[in-house]
Amino acid sequence: MYAKALVEVLSDPKANGESAAKHFLALVKKNNDEGHLKKILEEASRFARSKSGVRKVTVESARELNTKQKEAVKKFIKAGDVVVERIDPELIAGIRIILNDELQFDGSLKNKLNKALGN
Repeated sequence: MYAKALVEVLSDPKANGESAAKHFLALVKKNNDEGHLKKILEEASRFARSKSGVRKVTVESARELNTKQKEAVKKFIKAGDVVVERIDPELIAGIRIILNDELQFDGSLKNKLNKALGN
């Protein structure tokens, strides 16, 4: 509820964004929900992206992508997408693409090994 309310207030052109943010933080603090603030802000970000049609594309790989891999990823990305690149050595090799915080494709060696081992 916090996240949705925050997005609605901040998307109102008549609202003072700085003032709204201060009031929002005061409300969260008053309700002793500060421990959930990270989750609330992540959810608010998800709502805002959904409302505006912007996608968050997270590209994870064990090492920096080579030119061929970067070109393949560019074909998937649309104008306006928010792209986050992460290096995760635990993937061993390959690539994982997460769209709007939901796993879409896991072509990592770690995933293939886990499947082969029944994990």
